[in-house]
Parts: sequence; C-alpha cells; structure tokens
Amino acid sequence: MFHSRKRYQKIILAMDDAMTTSRDLNVAGLASAITLATELRTKYWAHVVAVTAGEVTGEHKALHVAGQLAATSVVPYNLATLLTLVNDLTAKYTLHNTDAASATPTYHIAQGTTRVLASTTAVTTLAGAITRLNDIKAKFNLHDADTVAHTTGSKYQIAAADAALGAAIFVPMGNVKAGDMVSWAILKAGTGTVTGVSAVASNGGITFTFSADPQDDAIISYCVAAE
Repeated sequence: MFHSRKRYQKIILAMDDAMTTSRDLNVAGLASAITLATELRTKYWAHVVAVTAGEVTGEHKALHVAGQLAATSVVPYNLATLLTLVNDLTAKYTLHNTDAASATPTYHIAQGTTRVLASTTAVTTLAGAITRLNDIKAKFNLHDADTVAHTTGSKYQIAAADAALGAAIFVPMGNVKAGDMVSWAILKAGTGTVTGVSAVASNGGITFTFSADPQDDAIISYCVAAE
C-alpha cells in the first residue's frame, strides 16, 4: 500500500543574519514628526505673512520675505522631505526671531523677547529632526504669543503633540507582501534592552515591534518566506 505526501515549498524572499536597527526607520517617530512639521509649516507660513495693511488681522508692520519658507517647500511625506522642511524651518525661524529681538525691528511691531533655538545645525537623522521640531514648536509658540512684537499674538499656536519615537521600525523590502511569513530573533538587545513583540509583513516591508524603542544598536536576524 502506497501513501502520498503533499510537499510544500517555501520561497525565501528576504533574510539578514545581523541587521542593526536604526531610528531613521522608527514608525511612530516618522509619523509624529510629519504631523508636527506639517502644522508648523502651515502656521509658521501664515504667521510670517500676516502683515498690517489697514486691516486688524496683521501681526507685523512689513512682510518678512527672507523669513518665509522656501518656494519649494512641500508637505513632508518621507524622511528626506521631512529633513528638508525641518532645516528650512530652522533657518527661516532663526531669521524671523532675530528681527523680533532687534532694538529696532524691520518687520515686527516692536522689540520682543528673543526665543533662540537650542541648535541651528542641519539635522540629518529622524531623531535629530524630532528634537529640533519639538524645540521649534516650543519657541515658535512663545514667539507667536508675544504681544509686544506682534499686533495681537497667539493667533498661530501649534497644537500638535511633540514628536516622539515609538517601539516599532519598518524595514523596506520590495518583494515582500502582506501575509508572508516572518521568522526573527534579537541577537543583541542594545541600549534599550529590548525584547521582541511581533514581526508583520505588509506590502513593501516588515514592521518589527519591540518592547521599547530599539534605538540604533539592537541587532536582529530575520527570514521572510512565501509559499
């Protein structure tokens, strides 16, 4: 008597025996930074162009052209566009604040209180962008609320929550689809001493979720397979 056995073949789609995590891949970090940066882009632009010209809505006595965002400014949708916007906001807000702090401001109604950013060097990472955005938000809200430098004040307050890193990273993998099987392990828990929670395939990559932010020094191995 013969018995037949159905054979299943798995196709390996992606694998890595030692991938170091990166905060540039942090899911919540990028999403929250994009949300905050988008509101800052909108309200900073509106604040700068609010000029008194016979109407009561103007906050400044002249248009601060150099303080406006670049004409190429776009709503951020990935890390590259986010970094571009954050660095543009840094440069333009710095110019705008310098005028507000001047004894004889060119654009502001009168000399206000200076609200200097903690740093103005170009940011090149998601973690750096998050720190800078939270600082810009805090300083801009204080600047916007200044009723000496402005006609009214507090018209363009930023309401979005501070950007923050989360516990999941998304690793792009072009040939991976939703439903593919993922096997993974943590080889090094890193500074955050993280443990693994889940690894879920979606179209275009894998979301690895940890017990906490894996930072830039956790090391994982993984294998992705499809039937």
